[in-house]
Amino acid sequence: MTETDVQEMTTAGARRRDPLRQVRYSLPTTILFGQGVLEELPALLEQIKVVNPLLITDKGLAATTVPAQVTAVLDKAGVTHAVFDEVQSDPSTHLVDQIAELVLKGGHDGVIGLGGGSAMDSAKAAAAAAANGVSSLKLVGQENVENAPLPIIAIPTTAGPGSEVTRFAVLTDEKAGAKVSIASMKIMPVFAILAPELTVGLPAKFTSGTGLDALGHAIESYGSVWNNPISEGMALQAITLIGQHLRTATNDPTNLQARGGMLAASCIAELAANTTRLGLAHALAVPLGATHHVPHGLAVGMMLIPMCAFNEQVDPERYARIASALEPGSTDIVAALTSLYEDIGMESRLAEFGVIPEDYDRVIDLAVKSDNVDANPREASRAQLAALLEAAL
Repeated sequence: MTETDVQEMTTAGARRRDPLRQVRYSLPTTILFGQGVLEELPALLEQIKVVNPLLITDKGLAATTVPAQVTAVLDKAGVTHAVFDEVQSDPSTHLVDQIAELVLKGGHDGVIGLGGGSAMDSAKAAAAAAANGVSSLKLVGQENVENAPLPIIAIPTTAGPGSEVTRFAVLTDEKAGAKVSIASMKIMPVFAILAPELTVGLPAKFTSGTGLDALGHAIESYGSVWNNPISEGMALQAITLIGQHLRTATNDPTNLQARGGMLAASCIAELAANTTRLGLAHALAVPLGATHHVPHGLAVGMMLIPMCAFNEQVDPERYARIASALEPGSTDIVAALTSLYEDIGMESRLAEFGVIPEDYDRVIDLAVKSDNVDANPREASRAQLAALLEAAL
């Protein structure tokens, strides 16, 4: 085999980048960040003329003091409100429709999504379903939200999903056994409140898992063939912040500076990904959540190293820059990720969640429907996608 043969083999499937590709970057969400910004919530509600919001959160968070911290701020200001705290991981369209019905019956004129991606996506979807008088399944797809949703305020309590600044609401269609997305600029929150103190109580395994989701957003956005100079800068900054703070946030959970760094990184990573989409790690992680209930952040984390090893063959310089941002002085993305995983105790494998090789086709059937496959910098055949799953087994 000649040197030319080797070069052709390693660059096979490389997608062409267009540095002058047209892009429109729009952000209708106002972001508030920093210790104490939660106190601004009543004034923000007054600004958007919401007098009776429904606070939407999840079962896990309901068992902590976090919702009480938010309701205390509302009570102090005399804001009428109600709480729905039955959101589950991977929320279903049926659950969202139930929330929308509660919104209408309770006369709520706005929603507050408090929690991780499940709670915030449920709030976004319910606000749209209630305002449009249809089931959430009718809103699935690109820009199918006709009427403006009720005003949405998002308050993340995990540093990973970044749903507070996205145009997506990811839900589960239980009948189809698949994840579905509502994609519309109209469902982006009016305000995103990033209060680091609300994330302090998050256990280490959730801190690391959600942090890897944020890292996936940033790495895949920077690698995307739909990238642009605006997103590139944000993606690299998010990677840098994660490299600086994820270890500390995981191993010293009360460190507020690390928590703030990760919360900022999560938000910035999704700001980058809004115009670029992602890559193969998310393309495979999303169906793994639907088929085997693999927690999303862990699924992304398990697929990141195989994806990066696969993609760097066609764009080694780009992935060397990612490695350097994550671990200053490094140019080896696989080594940089491996070092990070060791330090945060990330040892999960797909087999732990019941995934077997016979499941690959089912997962891949769902993955190839995602535009994240098209955004990936290297084309991937079904056999190559199966090899990525095998590497994470």
